[in-house]
Amino acid sequence: MSRRSIKIASLFLLGMGISEIIMRLKLAPQDATSTTREVQEDTEKRTLCTMEQLVQGKWTMGAEKDKPPYIPTPGERQQKTCRGFDPSARWQDWEWTPEDHSRCDFLNSDIDRNLFCSLVRNKTIVIQGDSISFDHFLSLTHLLGVPVAPPRAVPKDPLRVSKICNGTSMLIGKKDFHLQQVGRIINEFHPDVMILNRGAHYVSDEQLIQHLNSTVIPHIVNWQDECVLEKKDCHFVWRSTVPGHPYCTQFTKPAESVEEMEMMIATSPQYNWDKFKGQNELVMDLLSGSSLTAFNMLDGYPINILRPDLHGPKHNDCLHTCLPRDNIYSFITLHLLRLWSE
Repeated sequence: MSRRSIKIASLFLLGMGISEIIMRLKLAPQDATSTTREVQEDTEKRTLCTMEQLVQGKWTMGAEKDKPPYIPTPGERQQKTCRGFDPSARWQDWEWTPEDHSRCDFLNSDIDRNLFCSLVRNKTIVIQGDSISFDHFLSLTHLLGVPVAPPRAVPKDPLRVSKICNGTSMLIGKKDFHLQQVGRIINEFHPDVMILNRGAHYVSDEQLIQHLNSTVIPHIVNWQDECVLEKKDCHFVWRSTVPGHPYCTQFTKPAESVEEMEMMIATSPQYNWDKFKGQNELVMDLLSGSSLTAFNMLDGYPINILRPDLHGPKHNDCLHTCLPRDNIYSFITLHLLRLWSE
């Protein structure tokens, strides 16, 4: 019996008439309404997490769902399908939870397509860089429900174009390991958002600085100037680089300590993974001191360094992560769009 039914029965036992009971009930607080109002007020108090708040957190197990978020496209060679993936089974996955999740908002388990499309209407988003950047593009196309079937012969540096949001916007994925074609992509697609990275293919600090200063930054500065002239609201994003994980096949769940993962990577150096953290900081300082109008960091380092369990089925690939479990960069992309709209 509900609390409201018990209250009515109690009033009858007190010998009250029906008109008096109705009056009493009108004046009494309604538990369900009160609770709903409290939840709404609590939600309204929560602002969007800043990027500084977002990267401080941990991986927690999410709720079980009827099905996975999507099924990887057959033949997608770049983004590996996760070990043991069963498209017909119920779904449960780890979710990134900021420490301040009770005070700030981050959508960490799915893409709200309507929300995403309302924020990118008539816009073009470019995700360009190393193979991890291309994984980011593939994840986002799946979450938006517009995966593009790969060609039978996949070129080494593919360019993929997805029309999203009922054709009102475009999502561009360009594999460009050393960011040699930034100017070409800008001239061809006139993007509103550029998300770049070139970290997984290591070069020395001197080579990295020289290339960014002589090629990448000048192209982005010119693009930002053009956006101002055209009165476009453009955004440049640099994604930090996450190292691979030695002995990744030994892990079945996320790690809890960034320091422990860094120590493991440092004691078993391969592919210069131990140098990625320093180069992330180097690029951050370089961009901060450049002539860029503004830039944003998509800082995946403190988040995905905690996922040694997230790599694909091949035992010798402890760098690339797998579909349909690694979608964190897509969730952060939506979060950045929400922050920019405020």
